Amino acid sequence: METNIFTEQFSRKPNNYPWTEKFIESMHNGFWTDKEFSFTSDVQQFKTVLTDQEREIIVRVLSAIGQIEVAVKTFWAKLGENLPHPALQDLGYVMANTEVIHNNAYERLLTVLDMEDVFEENLKLDFIQGRVKYLRKYTHKFYSSSKKQYLYALTLFTLLIENVSLFSQFYIINWFARYKNVLKDTDQQVKYTRNEENIHALVGIKIINTIREELPELFDEELEERIRDEAVEAYKSEAKIVDWMVNGIDEPGLSADILKAFIQNRINSSLEQIGFKTVFEVDNNLLDSTNWFDEELLGNNMTDFFHSRPVEYSKKSQSFGEEDLF
Repeated sequence: METNIFTEQFSRKPNNYPWTEKFIESMHNGFWTDKEFSFTSDVQQFKTVLTDQEREIIVRVLSAIGQIEVAVKTFWAKLGENLPHPALQDLGYVMANTEVIHNNAYERLLTVLDMEDVFEENLKLDFIQGRVKYLRKYTHKFYSSSKKQYLYALTLFTLLIENVSLFSQFYIINWFARYKNVLKDTDQQVKYTRNEENIHALVGIKIINTIREELPELFDEELEERIRDEAVEAYKSEAKIVDWMVNGIDEPGLSADILKAFIQNRINSSLEQIGFKTVFEVDNNLLDSTNWFDEELLGNNMTDFFHSRPVEYSKKSQSFGEEDLF
């Protein structure tokens, strides 16, 4: 009988998806918790160094991060229920654990900066509620085939949540640390989170492409068009969040227009990595302003988790792309 990634496997051997071990190793090597940070200097700078406008930006950014972490933390824990292989079950649990760490870390950060009440108020905003709706779109049932339905859900979750929705917030915090020399503990926590969300996206992309190899008939024109349409709708929602977060700031490397181009590019890149056509014409002049972020994310101080090059992943501020992994 022909088997595939959806076919239940009871024995741990053979591991038909050995690449899972490398992802797991990477996340184990990068293990961290929020207890590593005191945030003492961050609190002081937040209260006394930042301008009122900058302080409001940070409040909105951290609210937006916290809102996503609350909304999506259970997806990976169910990976093994949908793809019932021991190796994939293990991978899902490890990824779910990192999401718990993220959730706890941002809850603590909101508390340290005395932002809990603001966070709850921001959740009531119409465009924040709209974002929650699109973030949960992956739960909507469109297909009678359980395999195609899961592929649809996995693709939306990977592309729009793991690889897009949080990255404009990561960018802003990293920009403040890089160009304003503030909020170093917050920045490092964001970098840890950013690296792991990058890994999660790469996991999702690897699984999607594995499904394409094994069951190419699931990847029809209708699915691609639905995903591309959802990507455009996601961008519209994220653009509203960007306008709200940026709060009118327009400085070298940070403006609403720059971040919108950044998001468009991440969506295009995500689609390309799973063999779909892109949806945006991106202004490369604006995108050039974000090169520092991509260089850091794909930086040369990192190692892949094959340990085949003399660089190191564990808990460093850079991350990597799939070409480094495979």
